[in-house]
Amino acid sequence: MDTESNDKKGSKDEKMEKKPETDKMVKAIGDFGKWQVMLWLLIVTPTKISSAWQQLGIVFLAPATSFICTETNLTDSIQISTCYSDCVSYEYYSEFENTIISEFGLICDRAWMANFTQTMCMFGMLIGSIIFGFVADRFGRRPALLIACMLQLITTIVVAFCFNYWLFTVARFFIGVATAGTILSSFILIMEVIGPMRREFISCLCALPMPIGQMLMPLFAFYLRTWDKFCLGVGVPHVLYIIYFFLLPESPKWLISVGRIEEASKVMTQAARWNNLPSDNMLDVAKSLASEKVNSNEPIRKATYLDLLKTRLLRINIVCSCLIWFVLGISYYGSNQYIGQTSSNVFITVALAGVLQFPGILLSGFLCKYFGRKITMISFFVVCGGSNAFLVVPEDWFAVRLTMGAIGVGCASGAFATMYMYTSELFPTVTRNMAMGASSTVSRVGSMLAPYVAGMTVIAAWLPPVAFAVLPILGAFTCFFLPETRGQKLPDHVS
Repeated sequence: MDTESNDKKGSKDEKMEKKPETDKMVKAIGDFGKWQVMLWLLIVTPTKISSAWQQLGIVFLAPATSFICTETNLTDSIQISTCYSDCVSYEYYSEFENTIISEFGLICDRAWMANFTQTMCMFGMLIGSIIFGFVADRFGRRPALLIACMLQLITTIVVAFCFNYWLFTVARFFIGVATAGTILSSFILIMEVIGPMRREFISCLCALPMPIGQMLMPLFAFYLRTWDKFCLGVGVPHVLYIIYFFLLPESPKWLISVGRIEEASKVMTQAARWNNLPSDNMLDVAKSLASEKVNSNEPIRKATYLDLLKTRLLRINIVCSCLIWFVLGISYYGSNQYIGQTSSNVFITVALAGVLQFPGILLSGFLCKYFGRKITMISFFVVCGGSNAFLVVPEDWFAVRLTMGAIGVGCASGAFATMYMYTSELFPTVTRNMAMGASSTVSRVGSMLAPYVAGMTVIAAWLPPVAFAVLPILGAFTCFFLPETRGQKLPDHVS
């Protein structure tokens, strides 16, 4: 009887251990109510839709373009898409009236400049990840997001009036900086006010607007057939960001972590009222949360990137996180590039690539909730690697290549959605945005390398599929070194 009783007791204890830890702040304001829905609709959705426009807009700015020399000094026989040293002028042909290729003459010895402007945009995202990761952790989520949104509003409109290539490229760089800031700051802000049981659901919600933006983008391009009108079309909607000055709250979790208790209690009171919860004792709740920090004997101070290396656990987490994000950067953009090569219609191709991301994102929420983050990441990586391996089949196996490419895109997008949530749970509040910034920075390096990896077909046709297959398997192996965070309370401090 004693043995049986002990077994039952142990079973109960085990079940208790699996329950999520209580987050006092989230319990006071509600784990997911009207206030959190408002934040998602007002902040996350617009910034993620915009991020798709800015990262993938190059598809319509510099589409496949053929050209022909219309006037030469010496050459008599002229062939299409052929460069001639004595050519005086070229005529351009594409599905658009005017692109940056025809506007700036990005052909022949200037052809590399079309890809370079996209590289500079992604390099801007790399720099933005570092800058805004630091700004958000040092000065708050609200200032970081406001600065990023205003920078994006200005640059996305200014770029439409840059009729010089180098001015255009500089503007694209700052668009990348701003886009990184909006993505990181908005995601961290909403994840810090969500209960442990709701993180999987909100992570899916946060990931869905990006493929929606990718699906909407062809509509702008279809009706706005010149590069400047297209830039203006996807830039003007950012005027919405002006209302953020009046509606955007600061993260109460961040406010408490830096000792600004009264400000935190005001935000918590507002959130509780929106969610129809008692709001009278929010100052006491905030003080109670702050006292936990005092009891931890860790002084209030500003965090730096060096804090990510302070403990052995944090060192392992940041190294593994950066490696995984690097793999995702190559896998995601590499898979999307393959899908882009399966259709001759750029509008259908981009829209289809957006549609194919929905299954992976939705599946990530289900798997994370019931099986945990590690198993979900490992599963996505293994399937993604296996699918990409099938891309070595001959090109006339169109159905196989299209199907495997679609599965690869879905798994890569699902892994991205999962890793955004996973990374936010691996690090304490005071360094969370810096960890996201560092990881995203490495991901940008991967995304900049993806086109060059795909271009290795000039060396051997099998090289890109092998690379896109091996790297996800490396990512799956790296996941084994990370702890499981499902249902755990978000840590506030390094200790």
